[in-house]
Amino acid sequence: MWNLEALINYDYAYPDSASKDFTIMSSHYTVTVDENGMVPEAEVQQVYNLMLDTLNYQLALLNDDVKFTVFSDVQLDEVDGNTARLTVNNGYGSGFILGLYPPFDDNWIWGTLDNPDEPPYAGNCDQTDFSSDGSNEIEYRLNHPAAVPANVRYTDIEIVGMSGMDFEDENGNPMLYVGTNINHCMTIEELTNNLVNADYLIKHEPPEGIKPDGKSHINVIIWDDVIVGNNTYLHYYDVTYGIPYFYQEH
Repeated sequence: MWNLEALINYDYAYPDSASKDFTIMSSHYTVTVDENGMVPEAEVQQVYNLMLDTLNYQLALLNDDVKFTVFSDVQLDEVDGNTARLTVNNGYGSGFILGLYPPFDDNWIWGTLDNPDEPPYAGNCDQTDFSSDGSNEIEYRLNHPAAVPANVRYTDIEIVGMSGMDFEDENGNPMLYVGTNINHCMTIEELTNNLVNADYLIKHEPPEGIKPDGKSHINVIIWDDVIVGNNTYLHYYDVTYGIPYFYQEH
C-alpha cells in the first residue's frame, strides 16, 4: 500500500508549489489480503486506478483553473479477517498567488512591433539585454506557472482574444498594457500588475474575464500591436482554451 502512496505522489503531487487555498478530501477503499498479509497484484492495480479516478474527480470539484495535488496520504485503518480497509487523504492547492509565477527581475521595453520569433527584441530599459521585451516576459510566466496538473489533455479547442481596450480597472485604467510611447519602459511593478490582471481575466468568465464556460486555458500568445493613426501601442492576447480530461499513460 505504501508503494501506492509513493507512486501517486511521485507522478501527480507538487508539494513545493504555493497556492491561495488548500483543501483536504478523503476517500475509502477495501482490498483482499491473504493469510500472509499480501494483496494480489491485480487488486493492487485495481485500487490504484480507483485512487487515480477519485483524485481526478476531486480535482474537478475545485472551481479554479489553478489547482493541483499537493500530497496523497494512504493510511491502513484496519485488517478484519481477509479484508483491509484504507483511507486516502488528498491535499489540493488552488487559487492564484504571485508565488505561482517567477518574479520579474528587470524593467523591459513594452514590446517589439514586428513580433520576431527570436532575438534581438526591444530589450530591457537600460538597453543592455535584447533577449526579451515586456510582452515576452509576461507571456513566458503565464505559460510556465509553478504548478501544472499532470497527464492532462484537451478537447473542443478555441482561441479567445483580449486587450487593454476591452477591460478597465475601477479607476478607468486599462487592465492590460496600452500606451502611446513606442519606447515605453515597463517597470517591475507595471509588469507585475499586468501579469496579475492577465491571470485574473484569463481565469474568469464574462463579464469579469474571457474564460469560456467549462473550459480551462492552455496557453497564451501576446502580440505587440499598434493602432495606426493615433500611435496607440498595446498588448493583444490570444488565449487558447479547451475542455480538460485526464489520461493515464501505460
